[in-house]
Amino acid sequence: MNFQEKVIEASAQLRERTAQRVEGFRKSLVVLNDASRQLNQVARVHASRFMKQNSPLVAAVRKDVSELARSTFATLTNARKPRKAVRKAATSRKRARKAA
Repeated sequence: MNFQEKVIEASAQLRERTAQRVEGFRKSLVVLNDASRQLNQVARVHASRFMKQNSPLVAAVRKDVSELARSTFATLTNARKPRKAVRKAATSRKRARKAA
C-alpha cells in the first residue's frame, strides 16, 4: 500500500467518523427541540393556572409597588428641586467686567 492509498483510506475513515458524529448531533438536537417545546407548553399551563389562582394577590402587589414607586418619585422630586440662581443687576455686572 503506497502513501497515496493510505491518505485516501485515512480520509475515508475520517469522513465516516465525522458523519456518525454529525448524525448523533442531529438526533440530540431533535430531542432537545422536542423537549423545549414540551417544557414551554408545561410552563404556559402552570403560569396560566398560577395567574388564575393568585390574581387577587398579583393585583395587590401591583397596587403596593405602584404606590411605593409614586411616593419614592415624589420624595426624590421634592428633595432635588433646582435652586434659581440669583442674578445681579445689569449695572453691577458691567462694573464687574470693567474692573476685571
